[in-house]
Amino acid sequence: MDSTVFKKADAERFINLRQQKKVKEFLSKRRAYKRPDFNRMILDLGRLGWTHEKIAFVLPVAGASTVSEWARGGLPNYEHGDALIELWQTETGLQRYPREGEWQTYKYKIGQQDFLDMLDGVTEHLDKTFKDSD
Repeated sequence: MDSTVFKKADAERFINLRQQKKVKEFLSKRRAYKRPDFNRMILDLGRLGWTHEKIAFVLPVAGASTVSEWARGGLPNYEHGDALIELWQTETGLQRYPREGEWQTYKYKIGQQDFLDMLDGVTEHLDKTFKDSD
């Protein structure tokens, strides 16, 4: 028998697989998947006072250099990535976590942002007070 017969049979089997409803749904969901933005999570934890050393100690990973590598774009293995997501969610109080490419699509308050928002309210009050006194 010729080897092309086997290759053709395999190709037909996979073509039929792509036409199944569940496979189509999976492929469409996979196209829209965006991985977690670990760099953003590490930056947010840094704003909350977490150093790379503290993060490495809590997760636990080899050292701060591992966390620094993630901050530069490296990918943690599944267990460490999942632990980092849980730590981030615990510290920020948010259930949703950032995904790559979505950093402009939503806002949340981390660290000193609440203080800055209070200052905005104070300046608006002062502006109104001075306008009323004129």
